[in-house]
Amino acid sequence: MDHVPTARAIPRRGRGTAPADETVEPPVADWAQVEQALRAGDTWPFWLSVVREDRSPHVRPVFAAWAGASFFIASKATAAKTAHLQRHPDASIGVALEGLHLVVEGRASRVTDPDTLARASEAMREVFDWPTRVDGDELDADYGAPTSGGPPYRVFELVPRTAYAFPTADQVQPTRWSFPRAT
Repeated sequence: MDHVPTARAIPRRGRGTAPADETVEPPVADWAQVEQALRAGDTWPFWLSVVREDRSPHVRPVFAAWAGASFFIASKATAAKTAHLQRHPDASIGVALEGLHLVVEGRASRVTDPDTLARASEAMREVFDWPTRVDGDELDADYGAPTSGGPPYRVFELVPRTAYAFPTADQVQPTRWSFPRAT
């Protein structure tokens, strides 16, 4: 794990929100277990939320490969989400993991340097078993998702600021993680 976020429980408020067994307070969710699930590659779909030029929401399924400190997202140069990310880089990714729903908020930036593109390519292979290769300032592949528009793809790196875990039962508390800022 490259950086460890700070976890705290999100207070439960309102009628019917207390744990079923009110005598035992569940722990906060464990980020290491979340990371393990993200790296396993069997989590799908990831939902990317960005804003359009008029500030209305734009939500699309994406491959989002967790690489230890950030997500790498591949997107066709002509895709609407690419234009939206370039204009408004604040974004979130949501996914259902076993036992909880995860939302990660952060800032996305386009990746063009060969070393970071190589890390993104490796993450796509490790997480999704998707072989990509660096081609100039994009990733190329022999195939892509049916709705992707086909390769090549621009790559964006979403660095998390905050993440939220919303449990589907009372196995953990609703949890908010704050990530350390890069210096």
